[in-house]
Amino acid sequence: MSQKFQQFRELCEENLNPNAHPRPISQDLAGFWDMLQLSIENISLKFDELHQLKANNWKPLTPPEIQERRMPPPVPKKPMKGHPPLARDRSLESSERQRLEARKRLLAAKRAASVRQSSATESADSIEIYIPEAQTRL
Repeated sequence: MSQKFQQFRELCEENLNPNAHPRPISQDLAGFWDMLQLSIENISLKFDELHQLKANNWKPLTPPEIQERRMPPPVPKKPMKGHPPLARDRSLESSERQRLEARKRLLAAKRAASVRQSSATESADSIEIYIPEAQTRL
């Protein structure tokens, strides 16, 4: 984690340096910071799990019993009248739910950073084309 903060600091210094090439823009810094925040949230979730273990006298928490999942019946083409909609199973533990939410936020942040980076490269004044050198066999 300290390496990531060090990398963020270096990016900030490069952003302030007018001679840096390539110079990171503020959107790059914001995207990197968002990813750091998600890592911090992940660590916080792990500490929450540790606190729960400690409260349980260091005994593993009993996961909810996994029931055999049945395949849902095929969906009819026309909705039937008079039947209530099926309710989703809401038996996920809060820690599992938090973990899933953290994963969703991480995915959203990665997508946003990717969009920002692609839009930044598309709006660049000059385009650099990389052509690898021909590889020869000896």
